[in-house]
Amino acid sequence: MYVCICNALTDKDFTRAAQAGAKTVGQAFAALDARPQCGRCFDCARQCIADARLEMAQRDMPMAAE
Repeated sequence: MYVCICNALTDKDFTRAAQAGAKTVGQAFAALDARPQCGRCFDCARQCIADARLEMAQRDMPMAAE
């Protein structure tokens, strides 16, 4: 889905930016070679980044021995 209409950026774009190391919305925009315009996307972009980082952290956790 489109998150940033001004720059035509999707949730997948912000997820990829987070996977590449972006921790903030500003870092994500920089990684995507874009600049924020109106700011309406910040909450959703922030959530996309947080979700991606959580998924990466969970994936990197060792499994408990059975």
